[in-house]
Amino acid sequence: MKKIALIVAFLLLAAYGHGQTGRIGQENVRIDTIKGRGNALDTVIRRKTDLSFNKTFPSNYKRDESVVETLRPYLVSDIVDPGDQWHPFYLGHLREARQRLPEARLALLQCIKTGKMSREYMSKHSLANEADLNSITFLHIPVYYVTPNVALFQIGENVAKYYNLATGGFTYLMFRNNRLVGYLNFYNGTSNIVWMPNFITGGYTQIKKLGKKPIVLNLEVHTTNSKSTKGHINLFGYMDHGHLIYSLYDEGIIKNVAMDAIAEPYTFFLKSYTLETAESFLFGNPSRSTINQWLENAVNRLKSRP
Repeated sequence: MKKIALIVAFLLLAAYGHGQTGRIGQENVRIDTIKGRGNALDTVIRRKTDLSFNKTFPSNYKRDESVVETLRPYLVSDIVDPGDQWHPFYLGHLREARQRLPEARLALLQCIKTGKMSREYMSKHSLANEADLNSITFLHIPVYYVTPNVALFQIGENVAKYYNLATGGFTYLMFRNNRLVGYLNFYNGTSNIVWMPNFITGGYTQIKKLGKKPIVLNLEVHTTNSKSTKGHINLFGYMDHGHLIYSLYDEGIIKNVAMDAIAEPYTFFLKSYTLETAESFLFGNPSRSTINQWLENAVNRLKSRP
């Protein structure tokens, strides 16, 4: 069985204490340990759920007026946020996505036939010909990116208002045997496939189990307009009570080695899942504000342009 990515494992282990059951720690994290029987590994379940919609989360976010002025020319005047699913632009985008799916499939098939995409890469995922392509079910999903308007954020605001619908292309989830395996981006007449790690696909599955409608979240401030922004998936989320919820889920085997190398290594099976409002995710941590990091990255990309 695959191992969870090292950086994720490190963060999870930092919060884990061996032998604890039903512990609720800081930041609303609950950890349960189910002892294995026979040769079965112990199962550690790590949950974080923070859906306090009316809560103002503590934040070390600091508004920088120089950043605001740098990004001012790129502010979006007409945002179609994730909560506005009756906006004419949103409805038109969904309608066009359905109409252009055959074109996106054809473009992908041409890539397979002509070798414009790596044949070796495609064959690893059993997608080498038209028959393989026919085994895939494609489902359009809306993508939302962070606008430069987030530089105007004030503590206590709903973060969802700073996300905008990306209309520069179309993103289609790919299912094989009812399992999410990746997604297709159709942009300027070209189709490209991206395969996703389990913690992202697991986040989608959890949302579906809740009976909610998943959306794609691109966690990066884009200084291009929505018609130029393509759909890259960082996380899946959904809307609840007018707020944006982030969803993460992963599982795998973890080997915990003691720092002094004297104690026996402890291997266990970890399940980790998180549901939390965007405000909690972005501003409820003691380190540097995520929103400040996003804005700094956006400004640095602008400075690096020729």
